[in-house]
Amino acid sequence: MIELMVVVVIMSVVVSVGILSLGRFSQDLLDNQQAKIESYIKQVSDQAVFGQQMYLIVPDAQGLTTYRFNSREWLEDEQLAIFPWHDGFMVSWELDETFVQQQQLPRPGWVFWPSGEAIAGKIHLKILGTDSSDSTAKTEMTLSWDETLVFAKQ
Repeated sequence: MIELMVVVVIMSVVVSVGILSLGRFSQDLLDNQQAKIESYIKQVSDQAVFGQQMYLIVPDAQGLTTYRFNSREWLEDEQLAIFPWHDGFMVSWELDETFVQQQQLPRPGWVFWPSGEAIAGKIHLKILGTDSSDSTAKTEMTLSWDETLVFAKQ
């Protein structure tokens, strides 16, 4: 009987360590994806400043596509590759629809000016196939930025 109790205690410890490790793995995935998105947005902003052209990042189901304003029209930028969403994530975003209509953008997105300023935005990330009731593992994150590209995550 004592041997059985020892085995149960050992198994409990192993399972709890495994659960904690999986929770950290989810957090690492979120942090990694967030850092890549931030880097991509900063790269587009830098291109707008250095090239003295307006840029537009358009989110869709596949990822982020970049356009630049050239000769009075928006053209897909070949220099900046499309940023694909990482598999295993559900991604949503918030856009200023009023601005999109006022500026007659080809597709809804975030504009980056040559001054280094941008339209504020939010991108929501959620890891698919995870149970949000598990409080030990962070499975969702919101990345937001303001007009001066100061990032915050929640």
